[in-house]
Amino acid sequence: MCDGVEALKWQAAEQIRLAAMEKAYAERVRELTRREMEMAQSEFARARQMWERAREEVEKAERMKERATRQVDSTCMEITCHSCRQRFRPRPA
Repeated sequence: MCDGVEALKWQAAEQIRLAAMEKAYAERVRELTRREMEMAQSEFARARQMWERAREEVEKAERMKERATRQVDSTCMEITCHSCRQRFRPRPA
């Protein structure tokens, strides 16, 4: 009878030890998952900032293009032929 009680105690102790190991493993996995989530959020924020900068650069380039086009158009309007004194008219594209 004493052997049976000792065996039950040993089994209970073994189950407690295994449960503690599983708990430690679960906590480690939870910590690693938390770190991965933080890294993913950081990368997403960085990607969003890069996208915003790229969008701003595209808008800036479009404004520069429009400004340059207007300047070229106004410059073309000012060009006159010295021999006939007629204004230059660019051909339609």
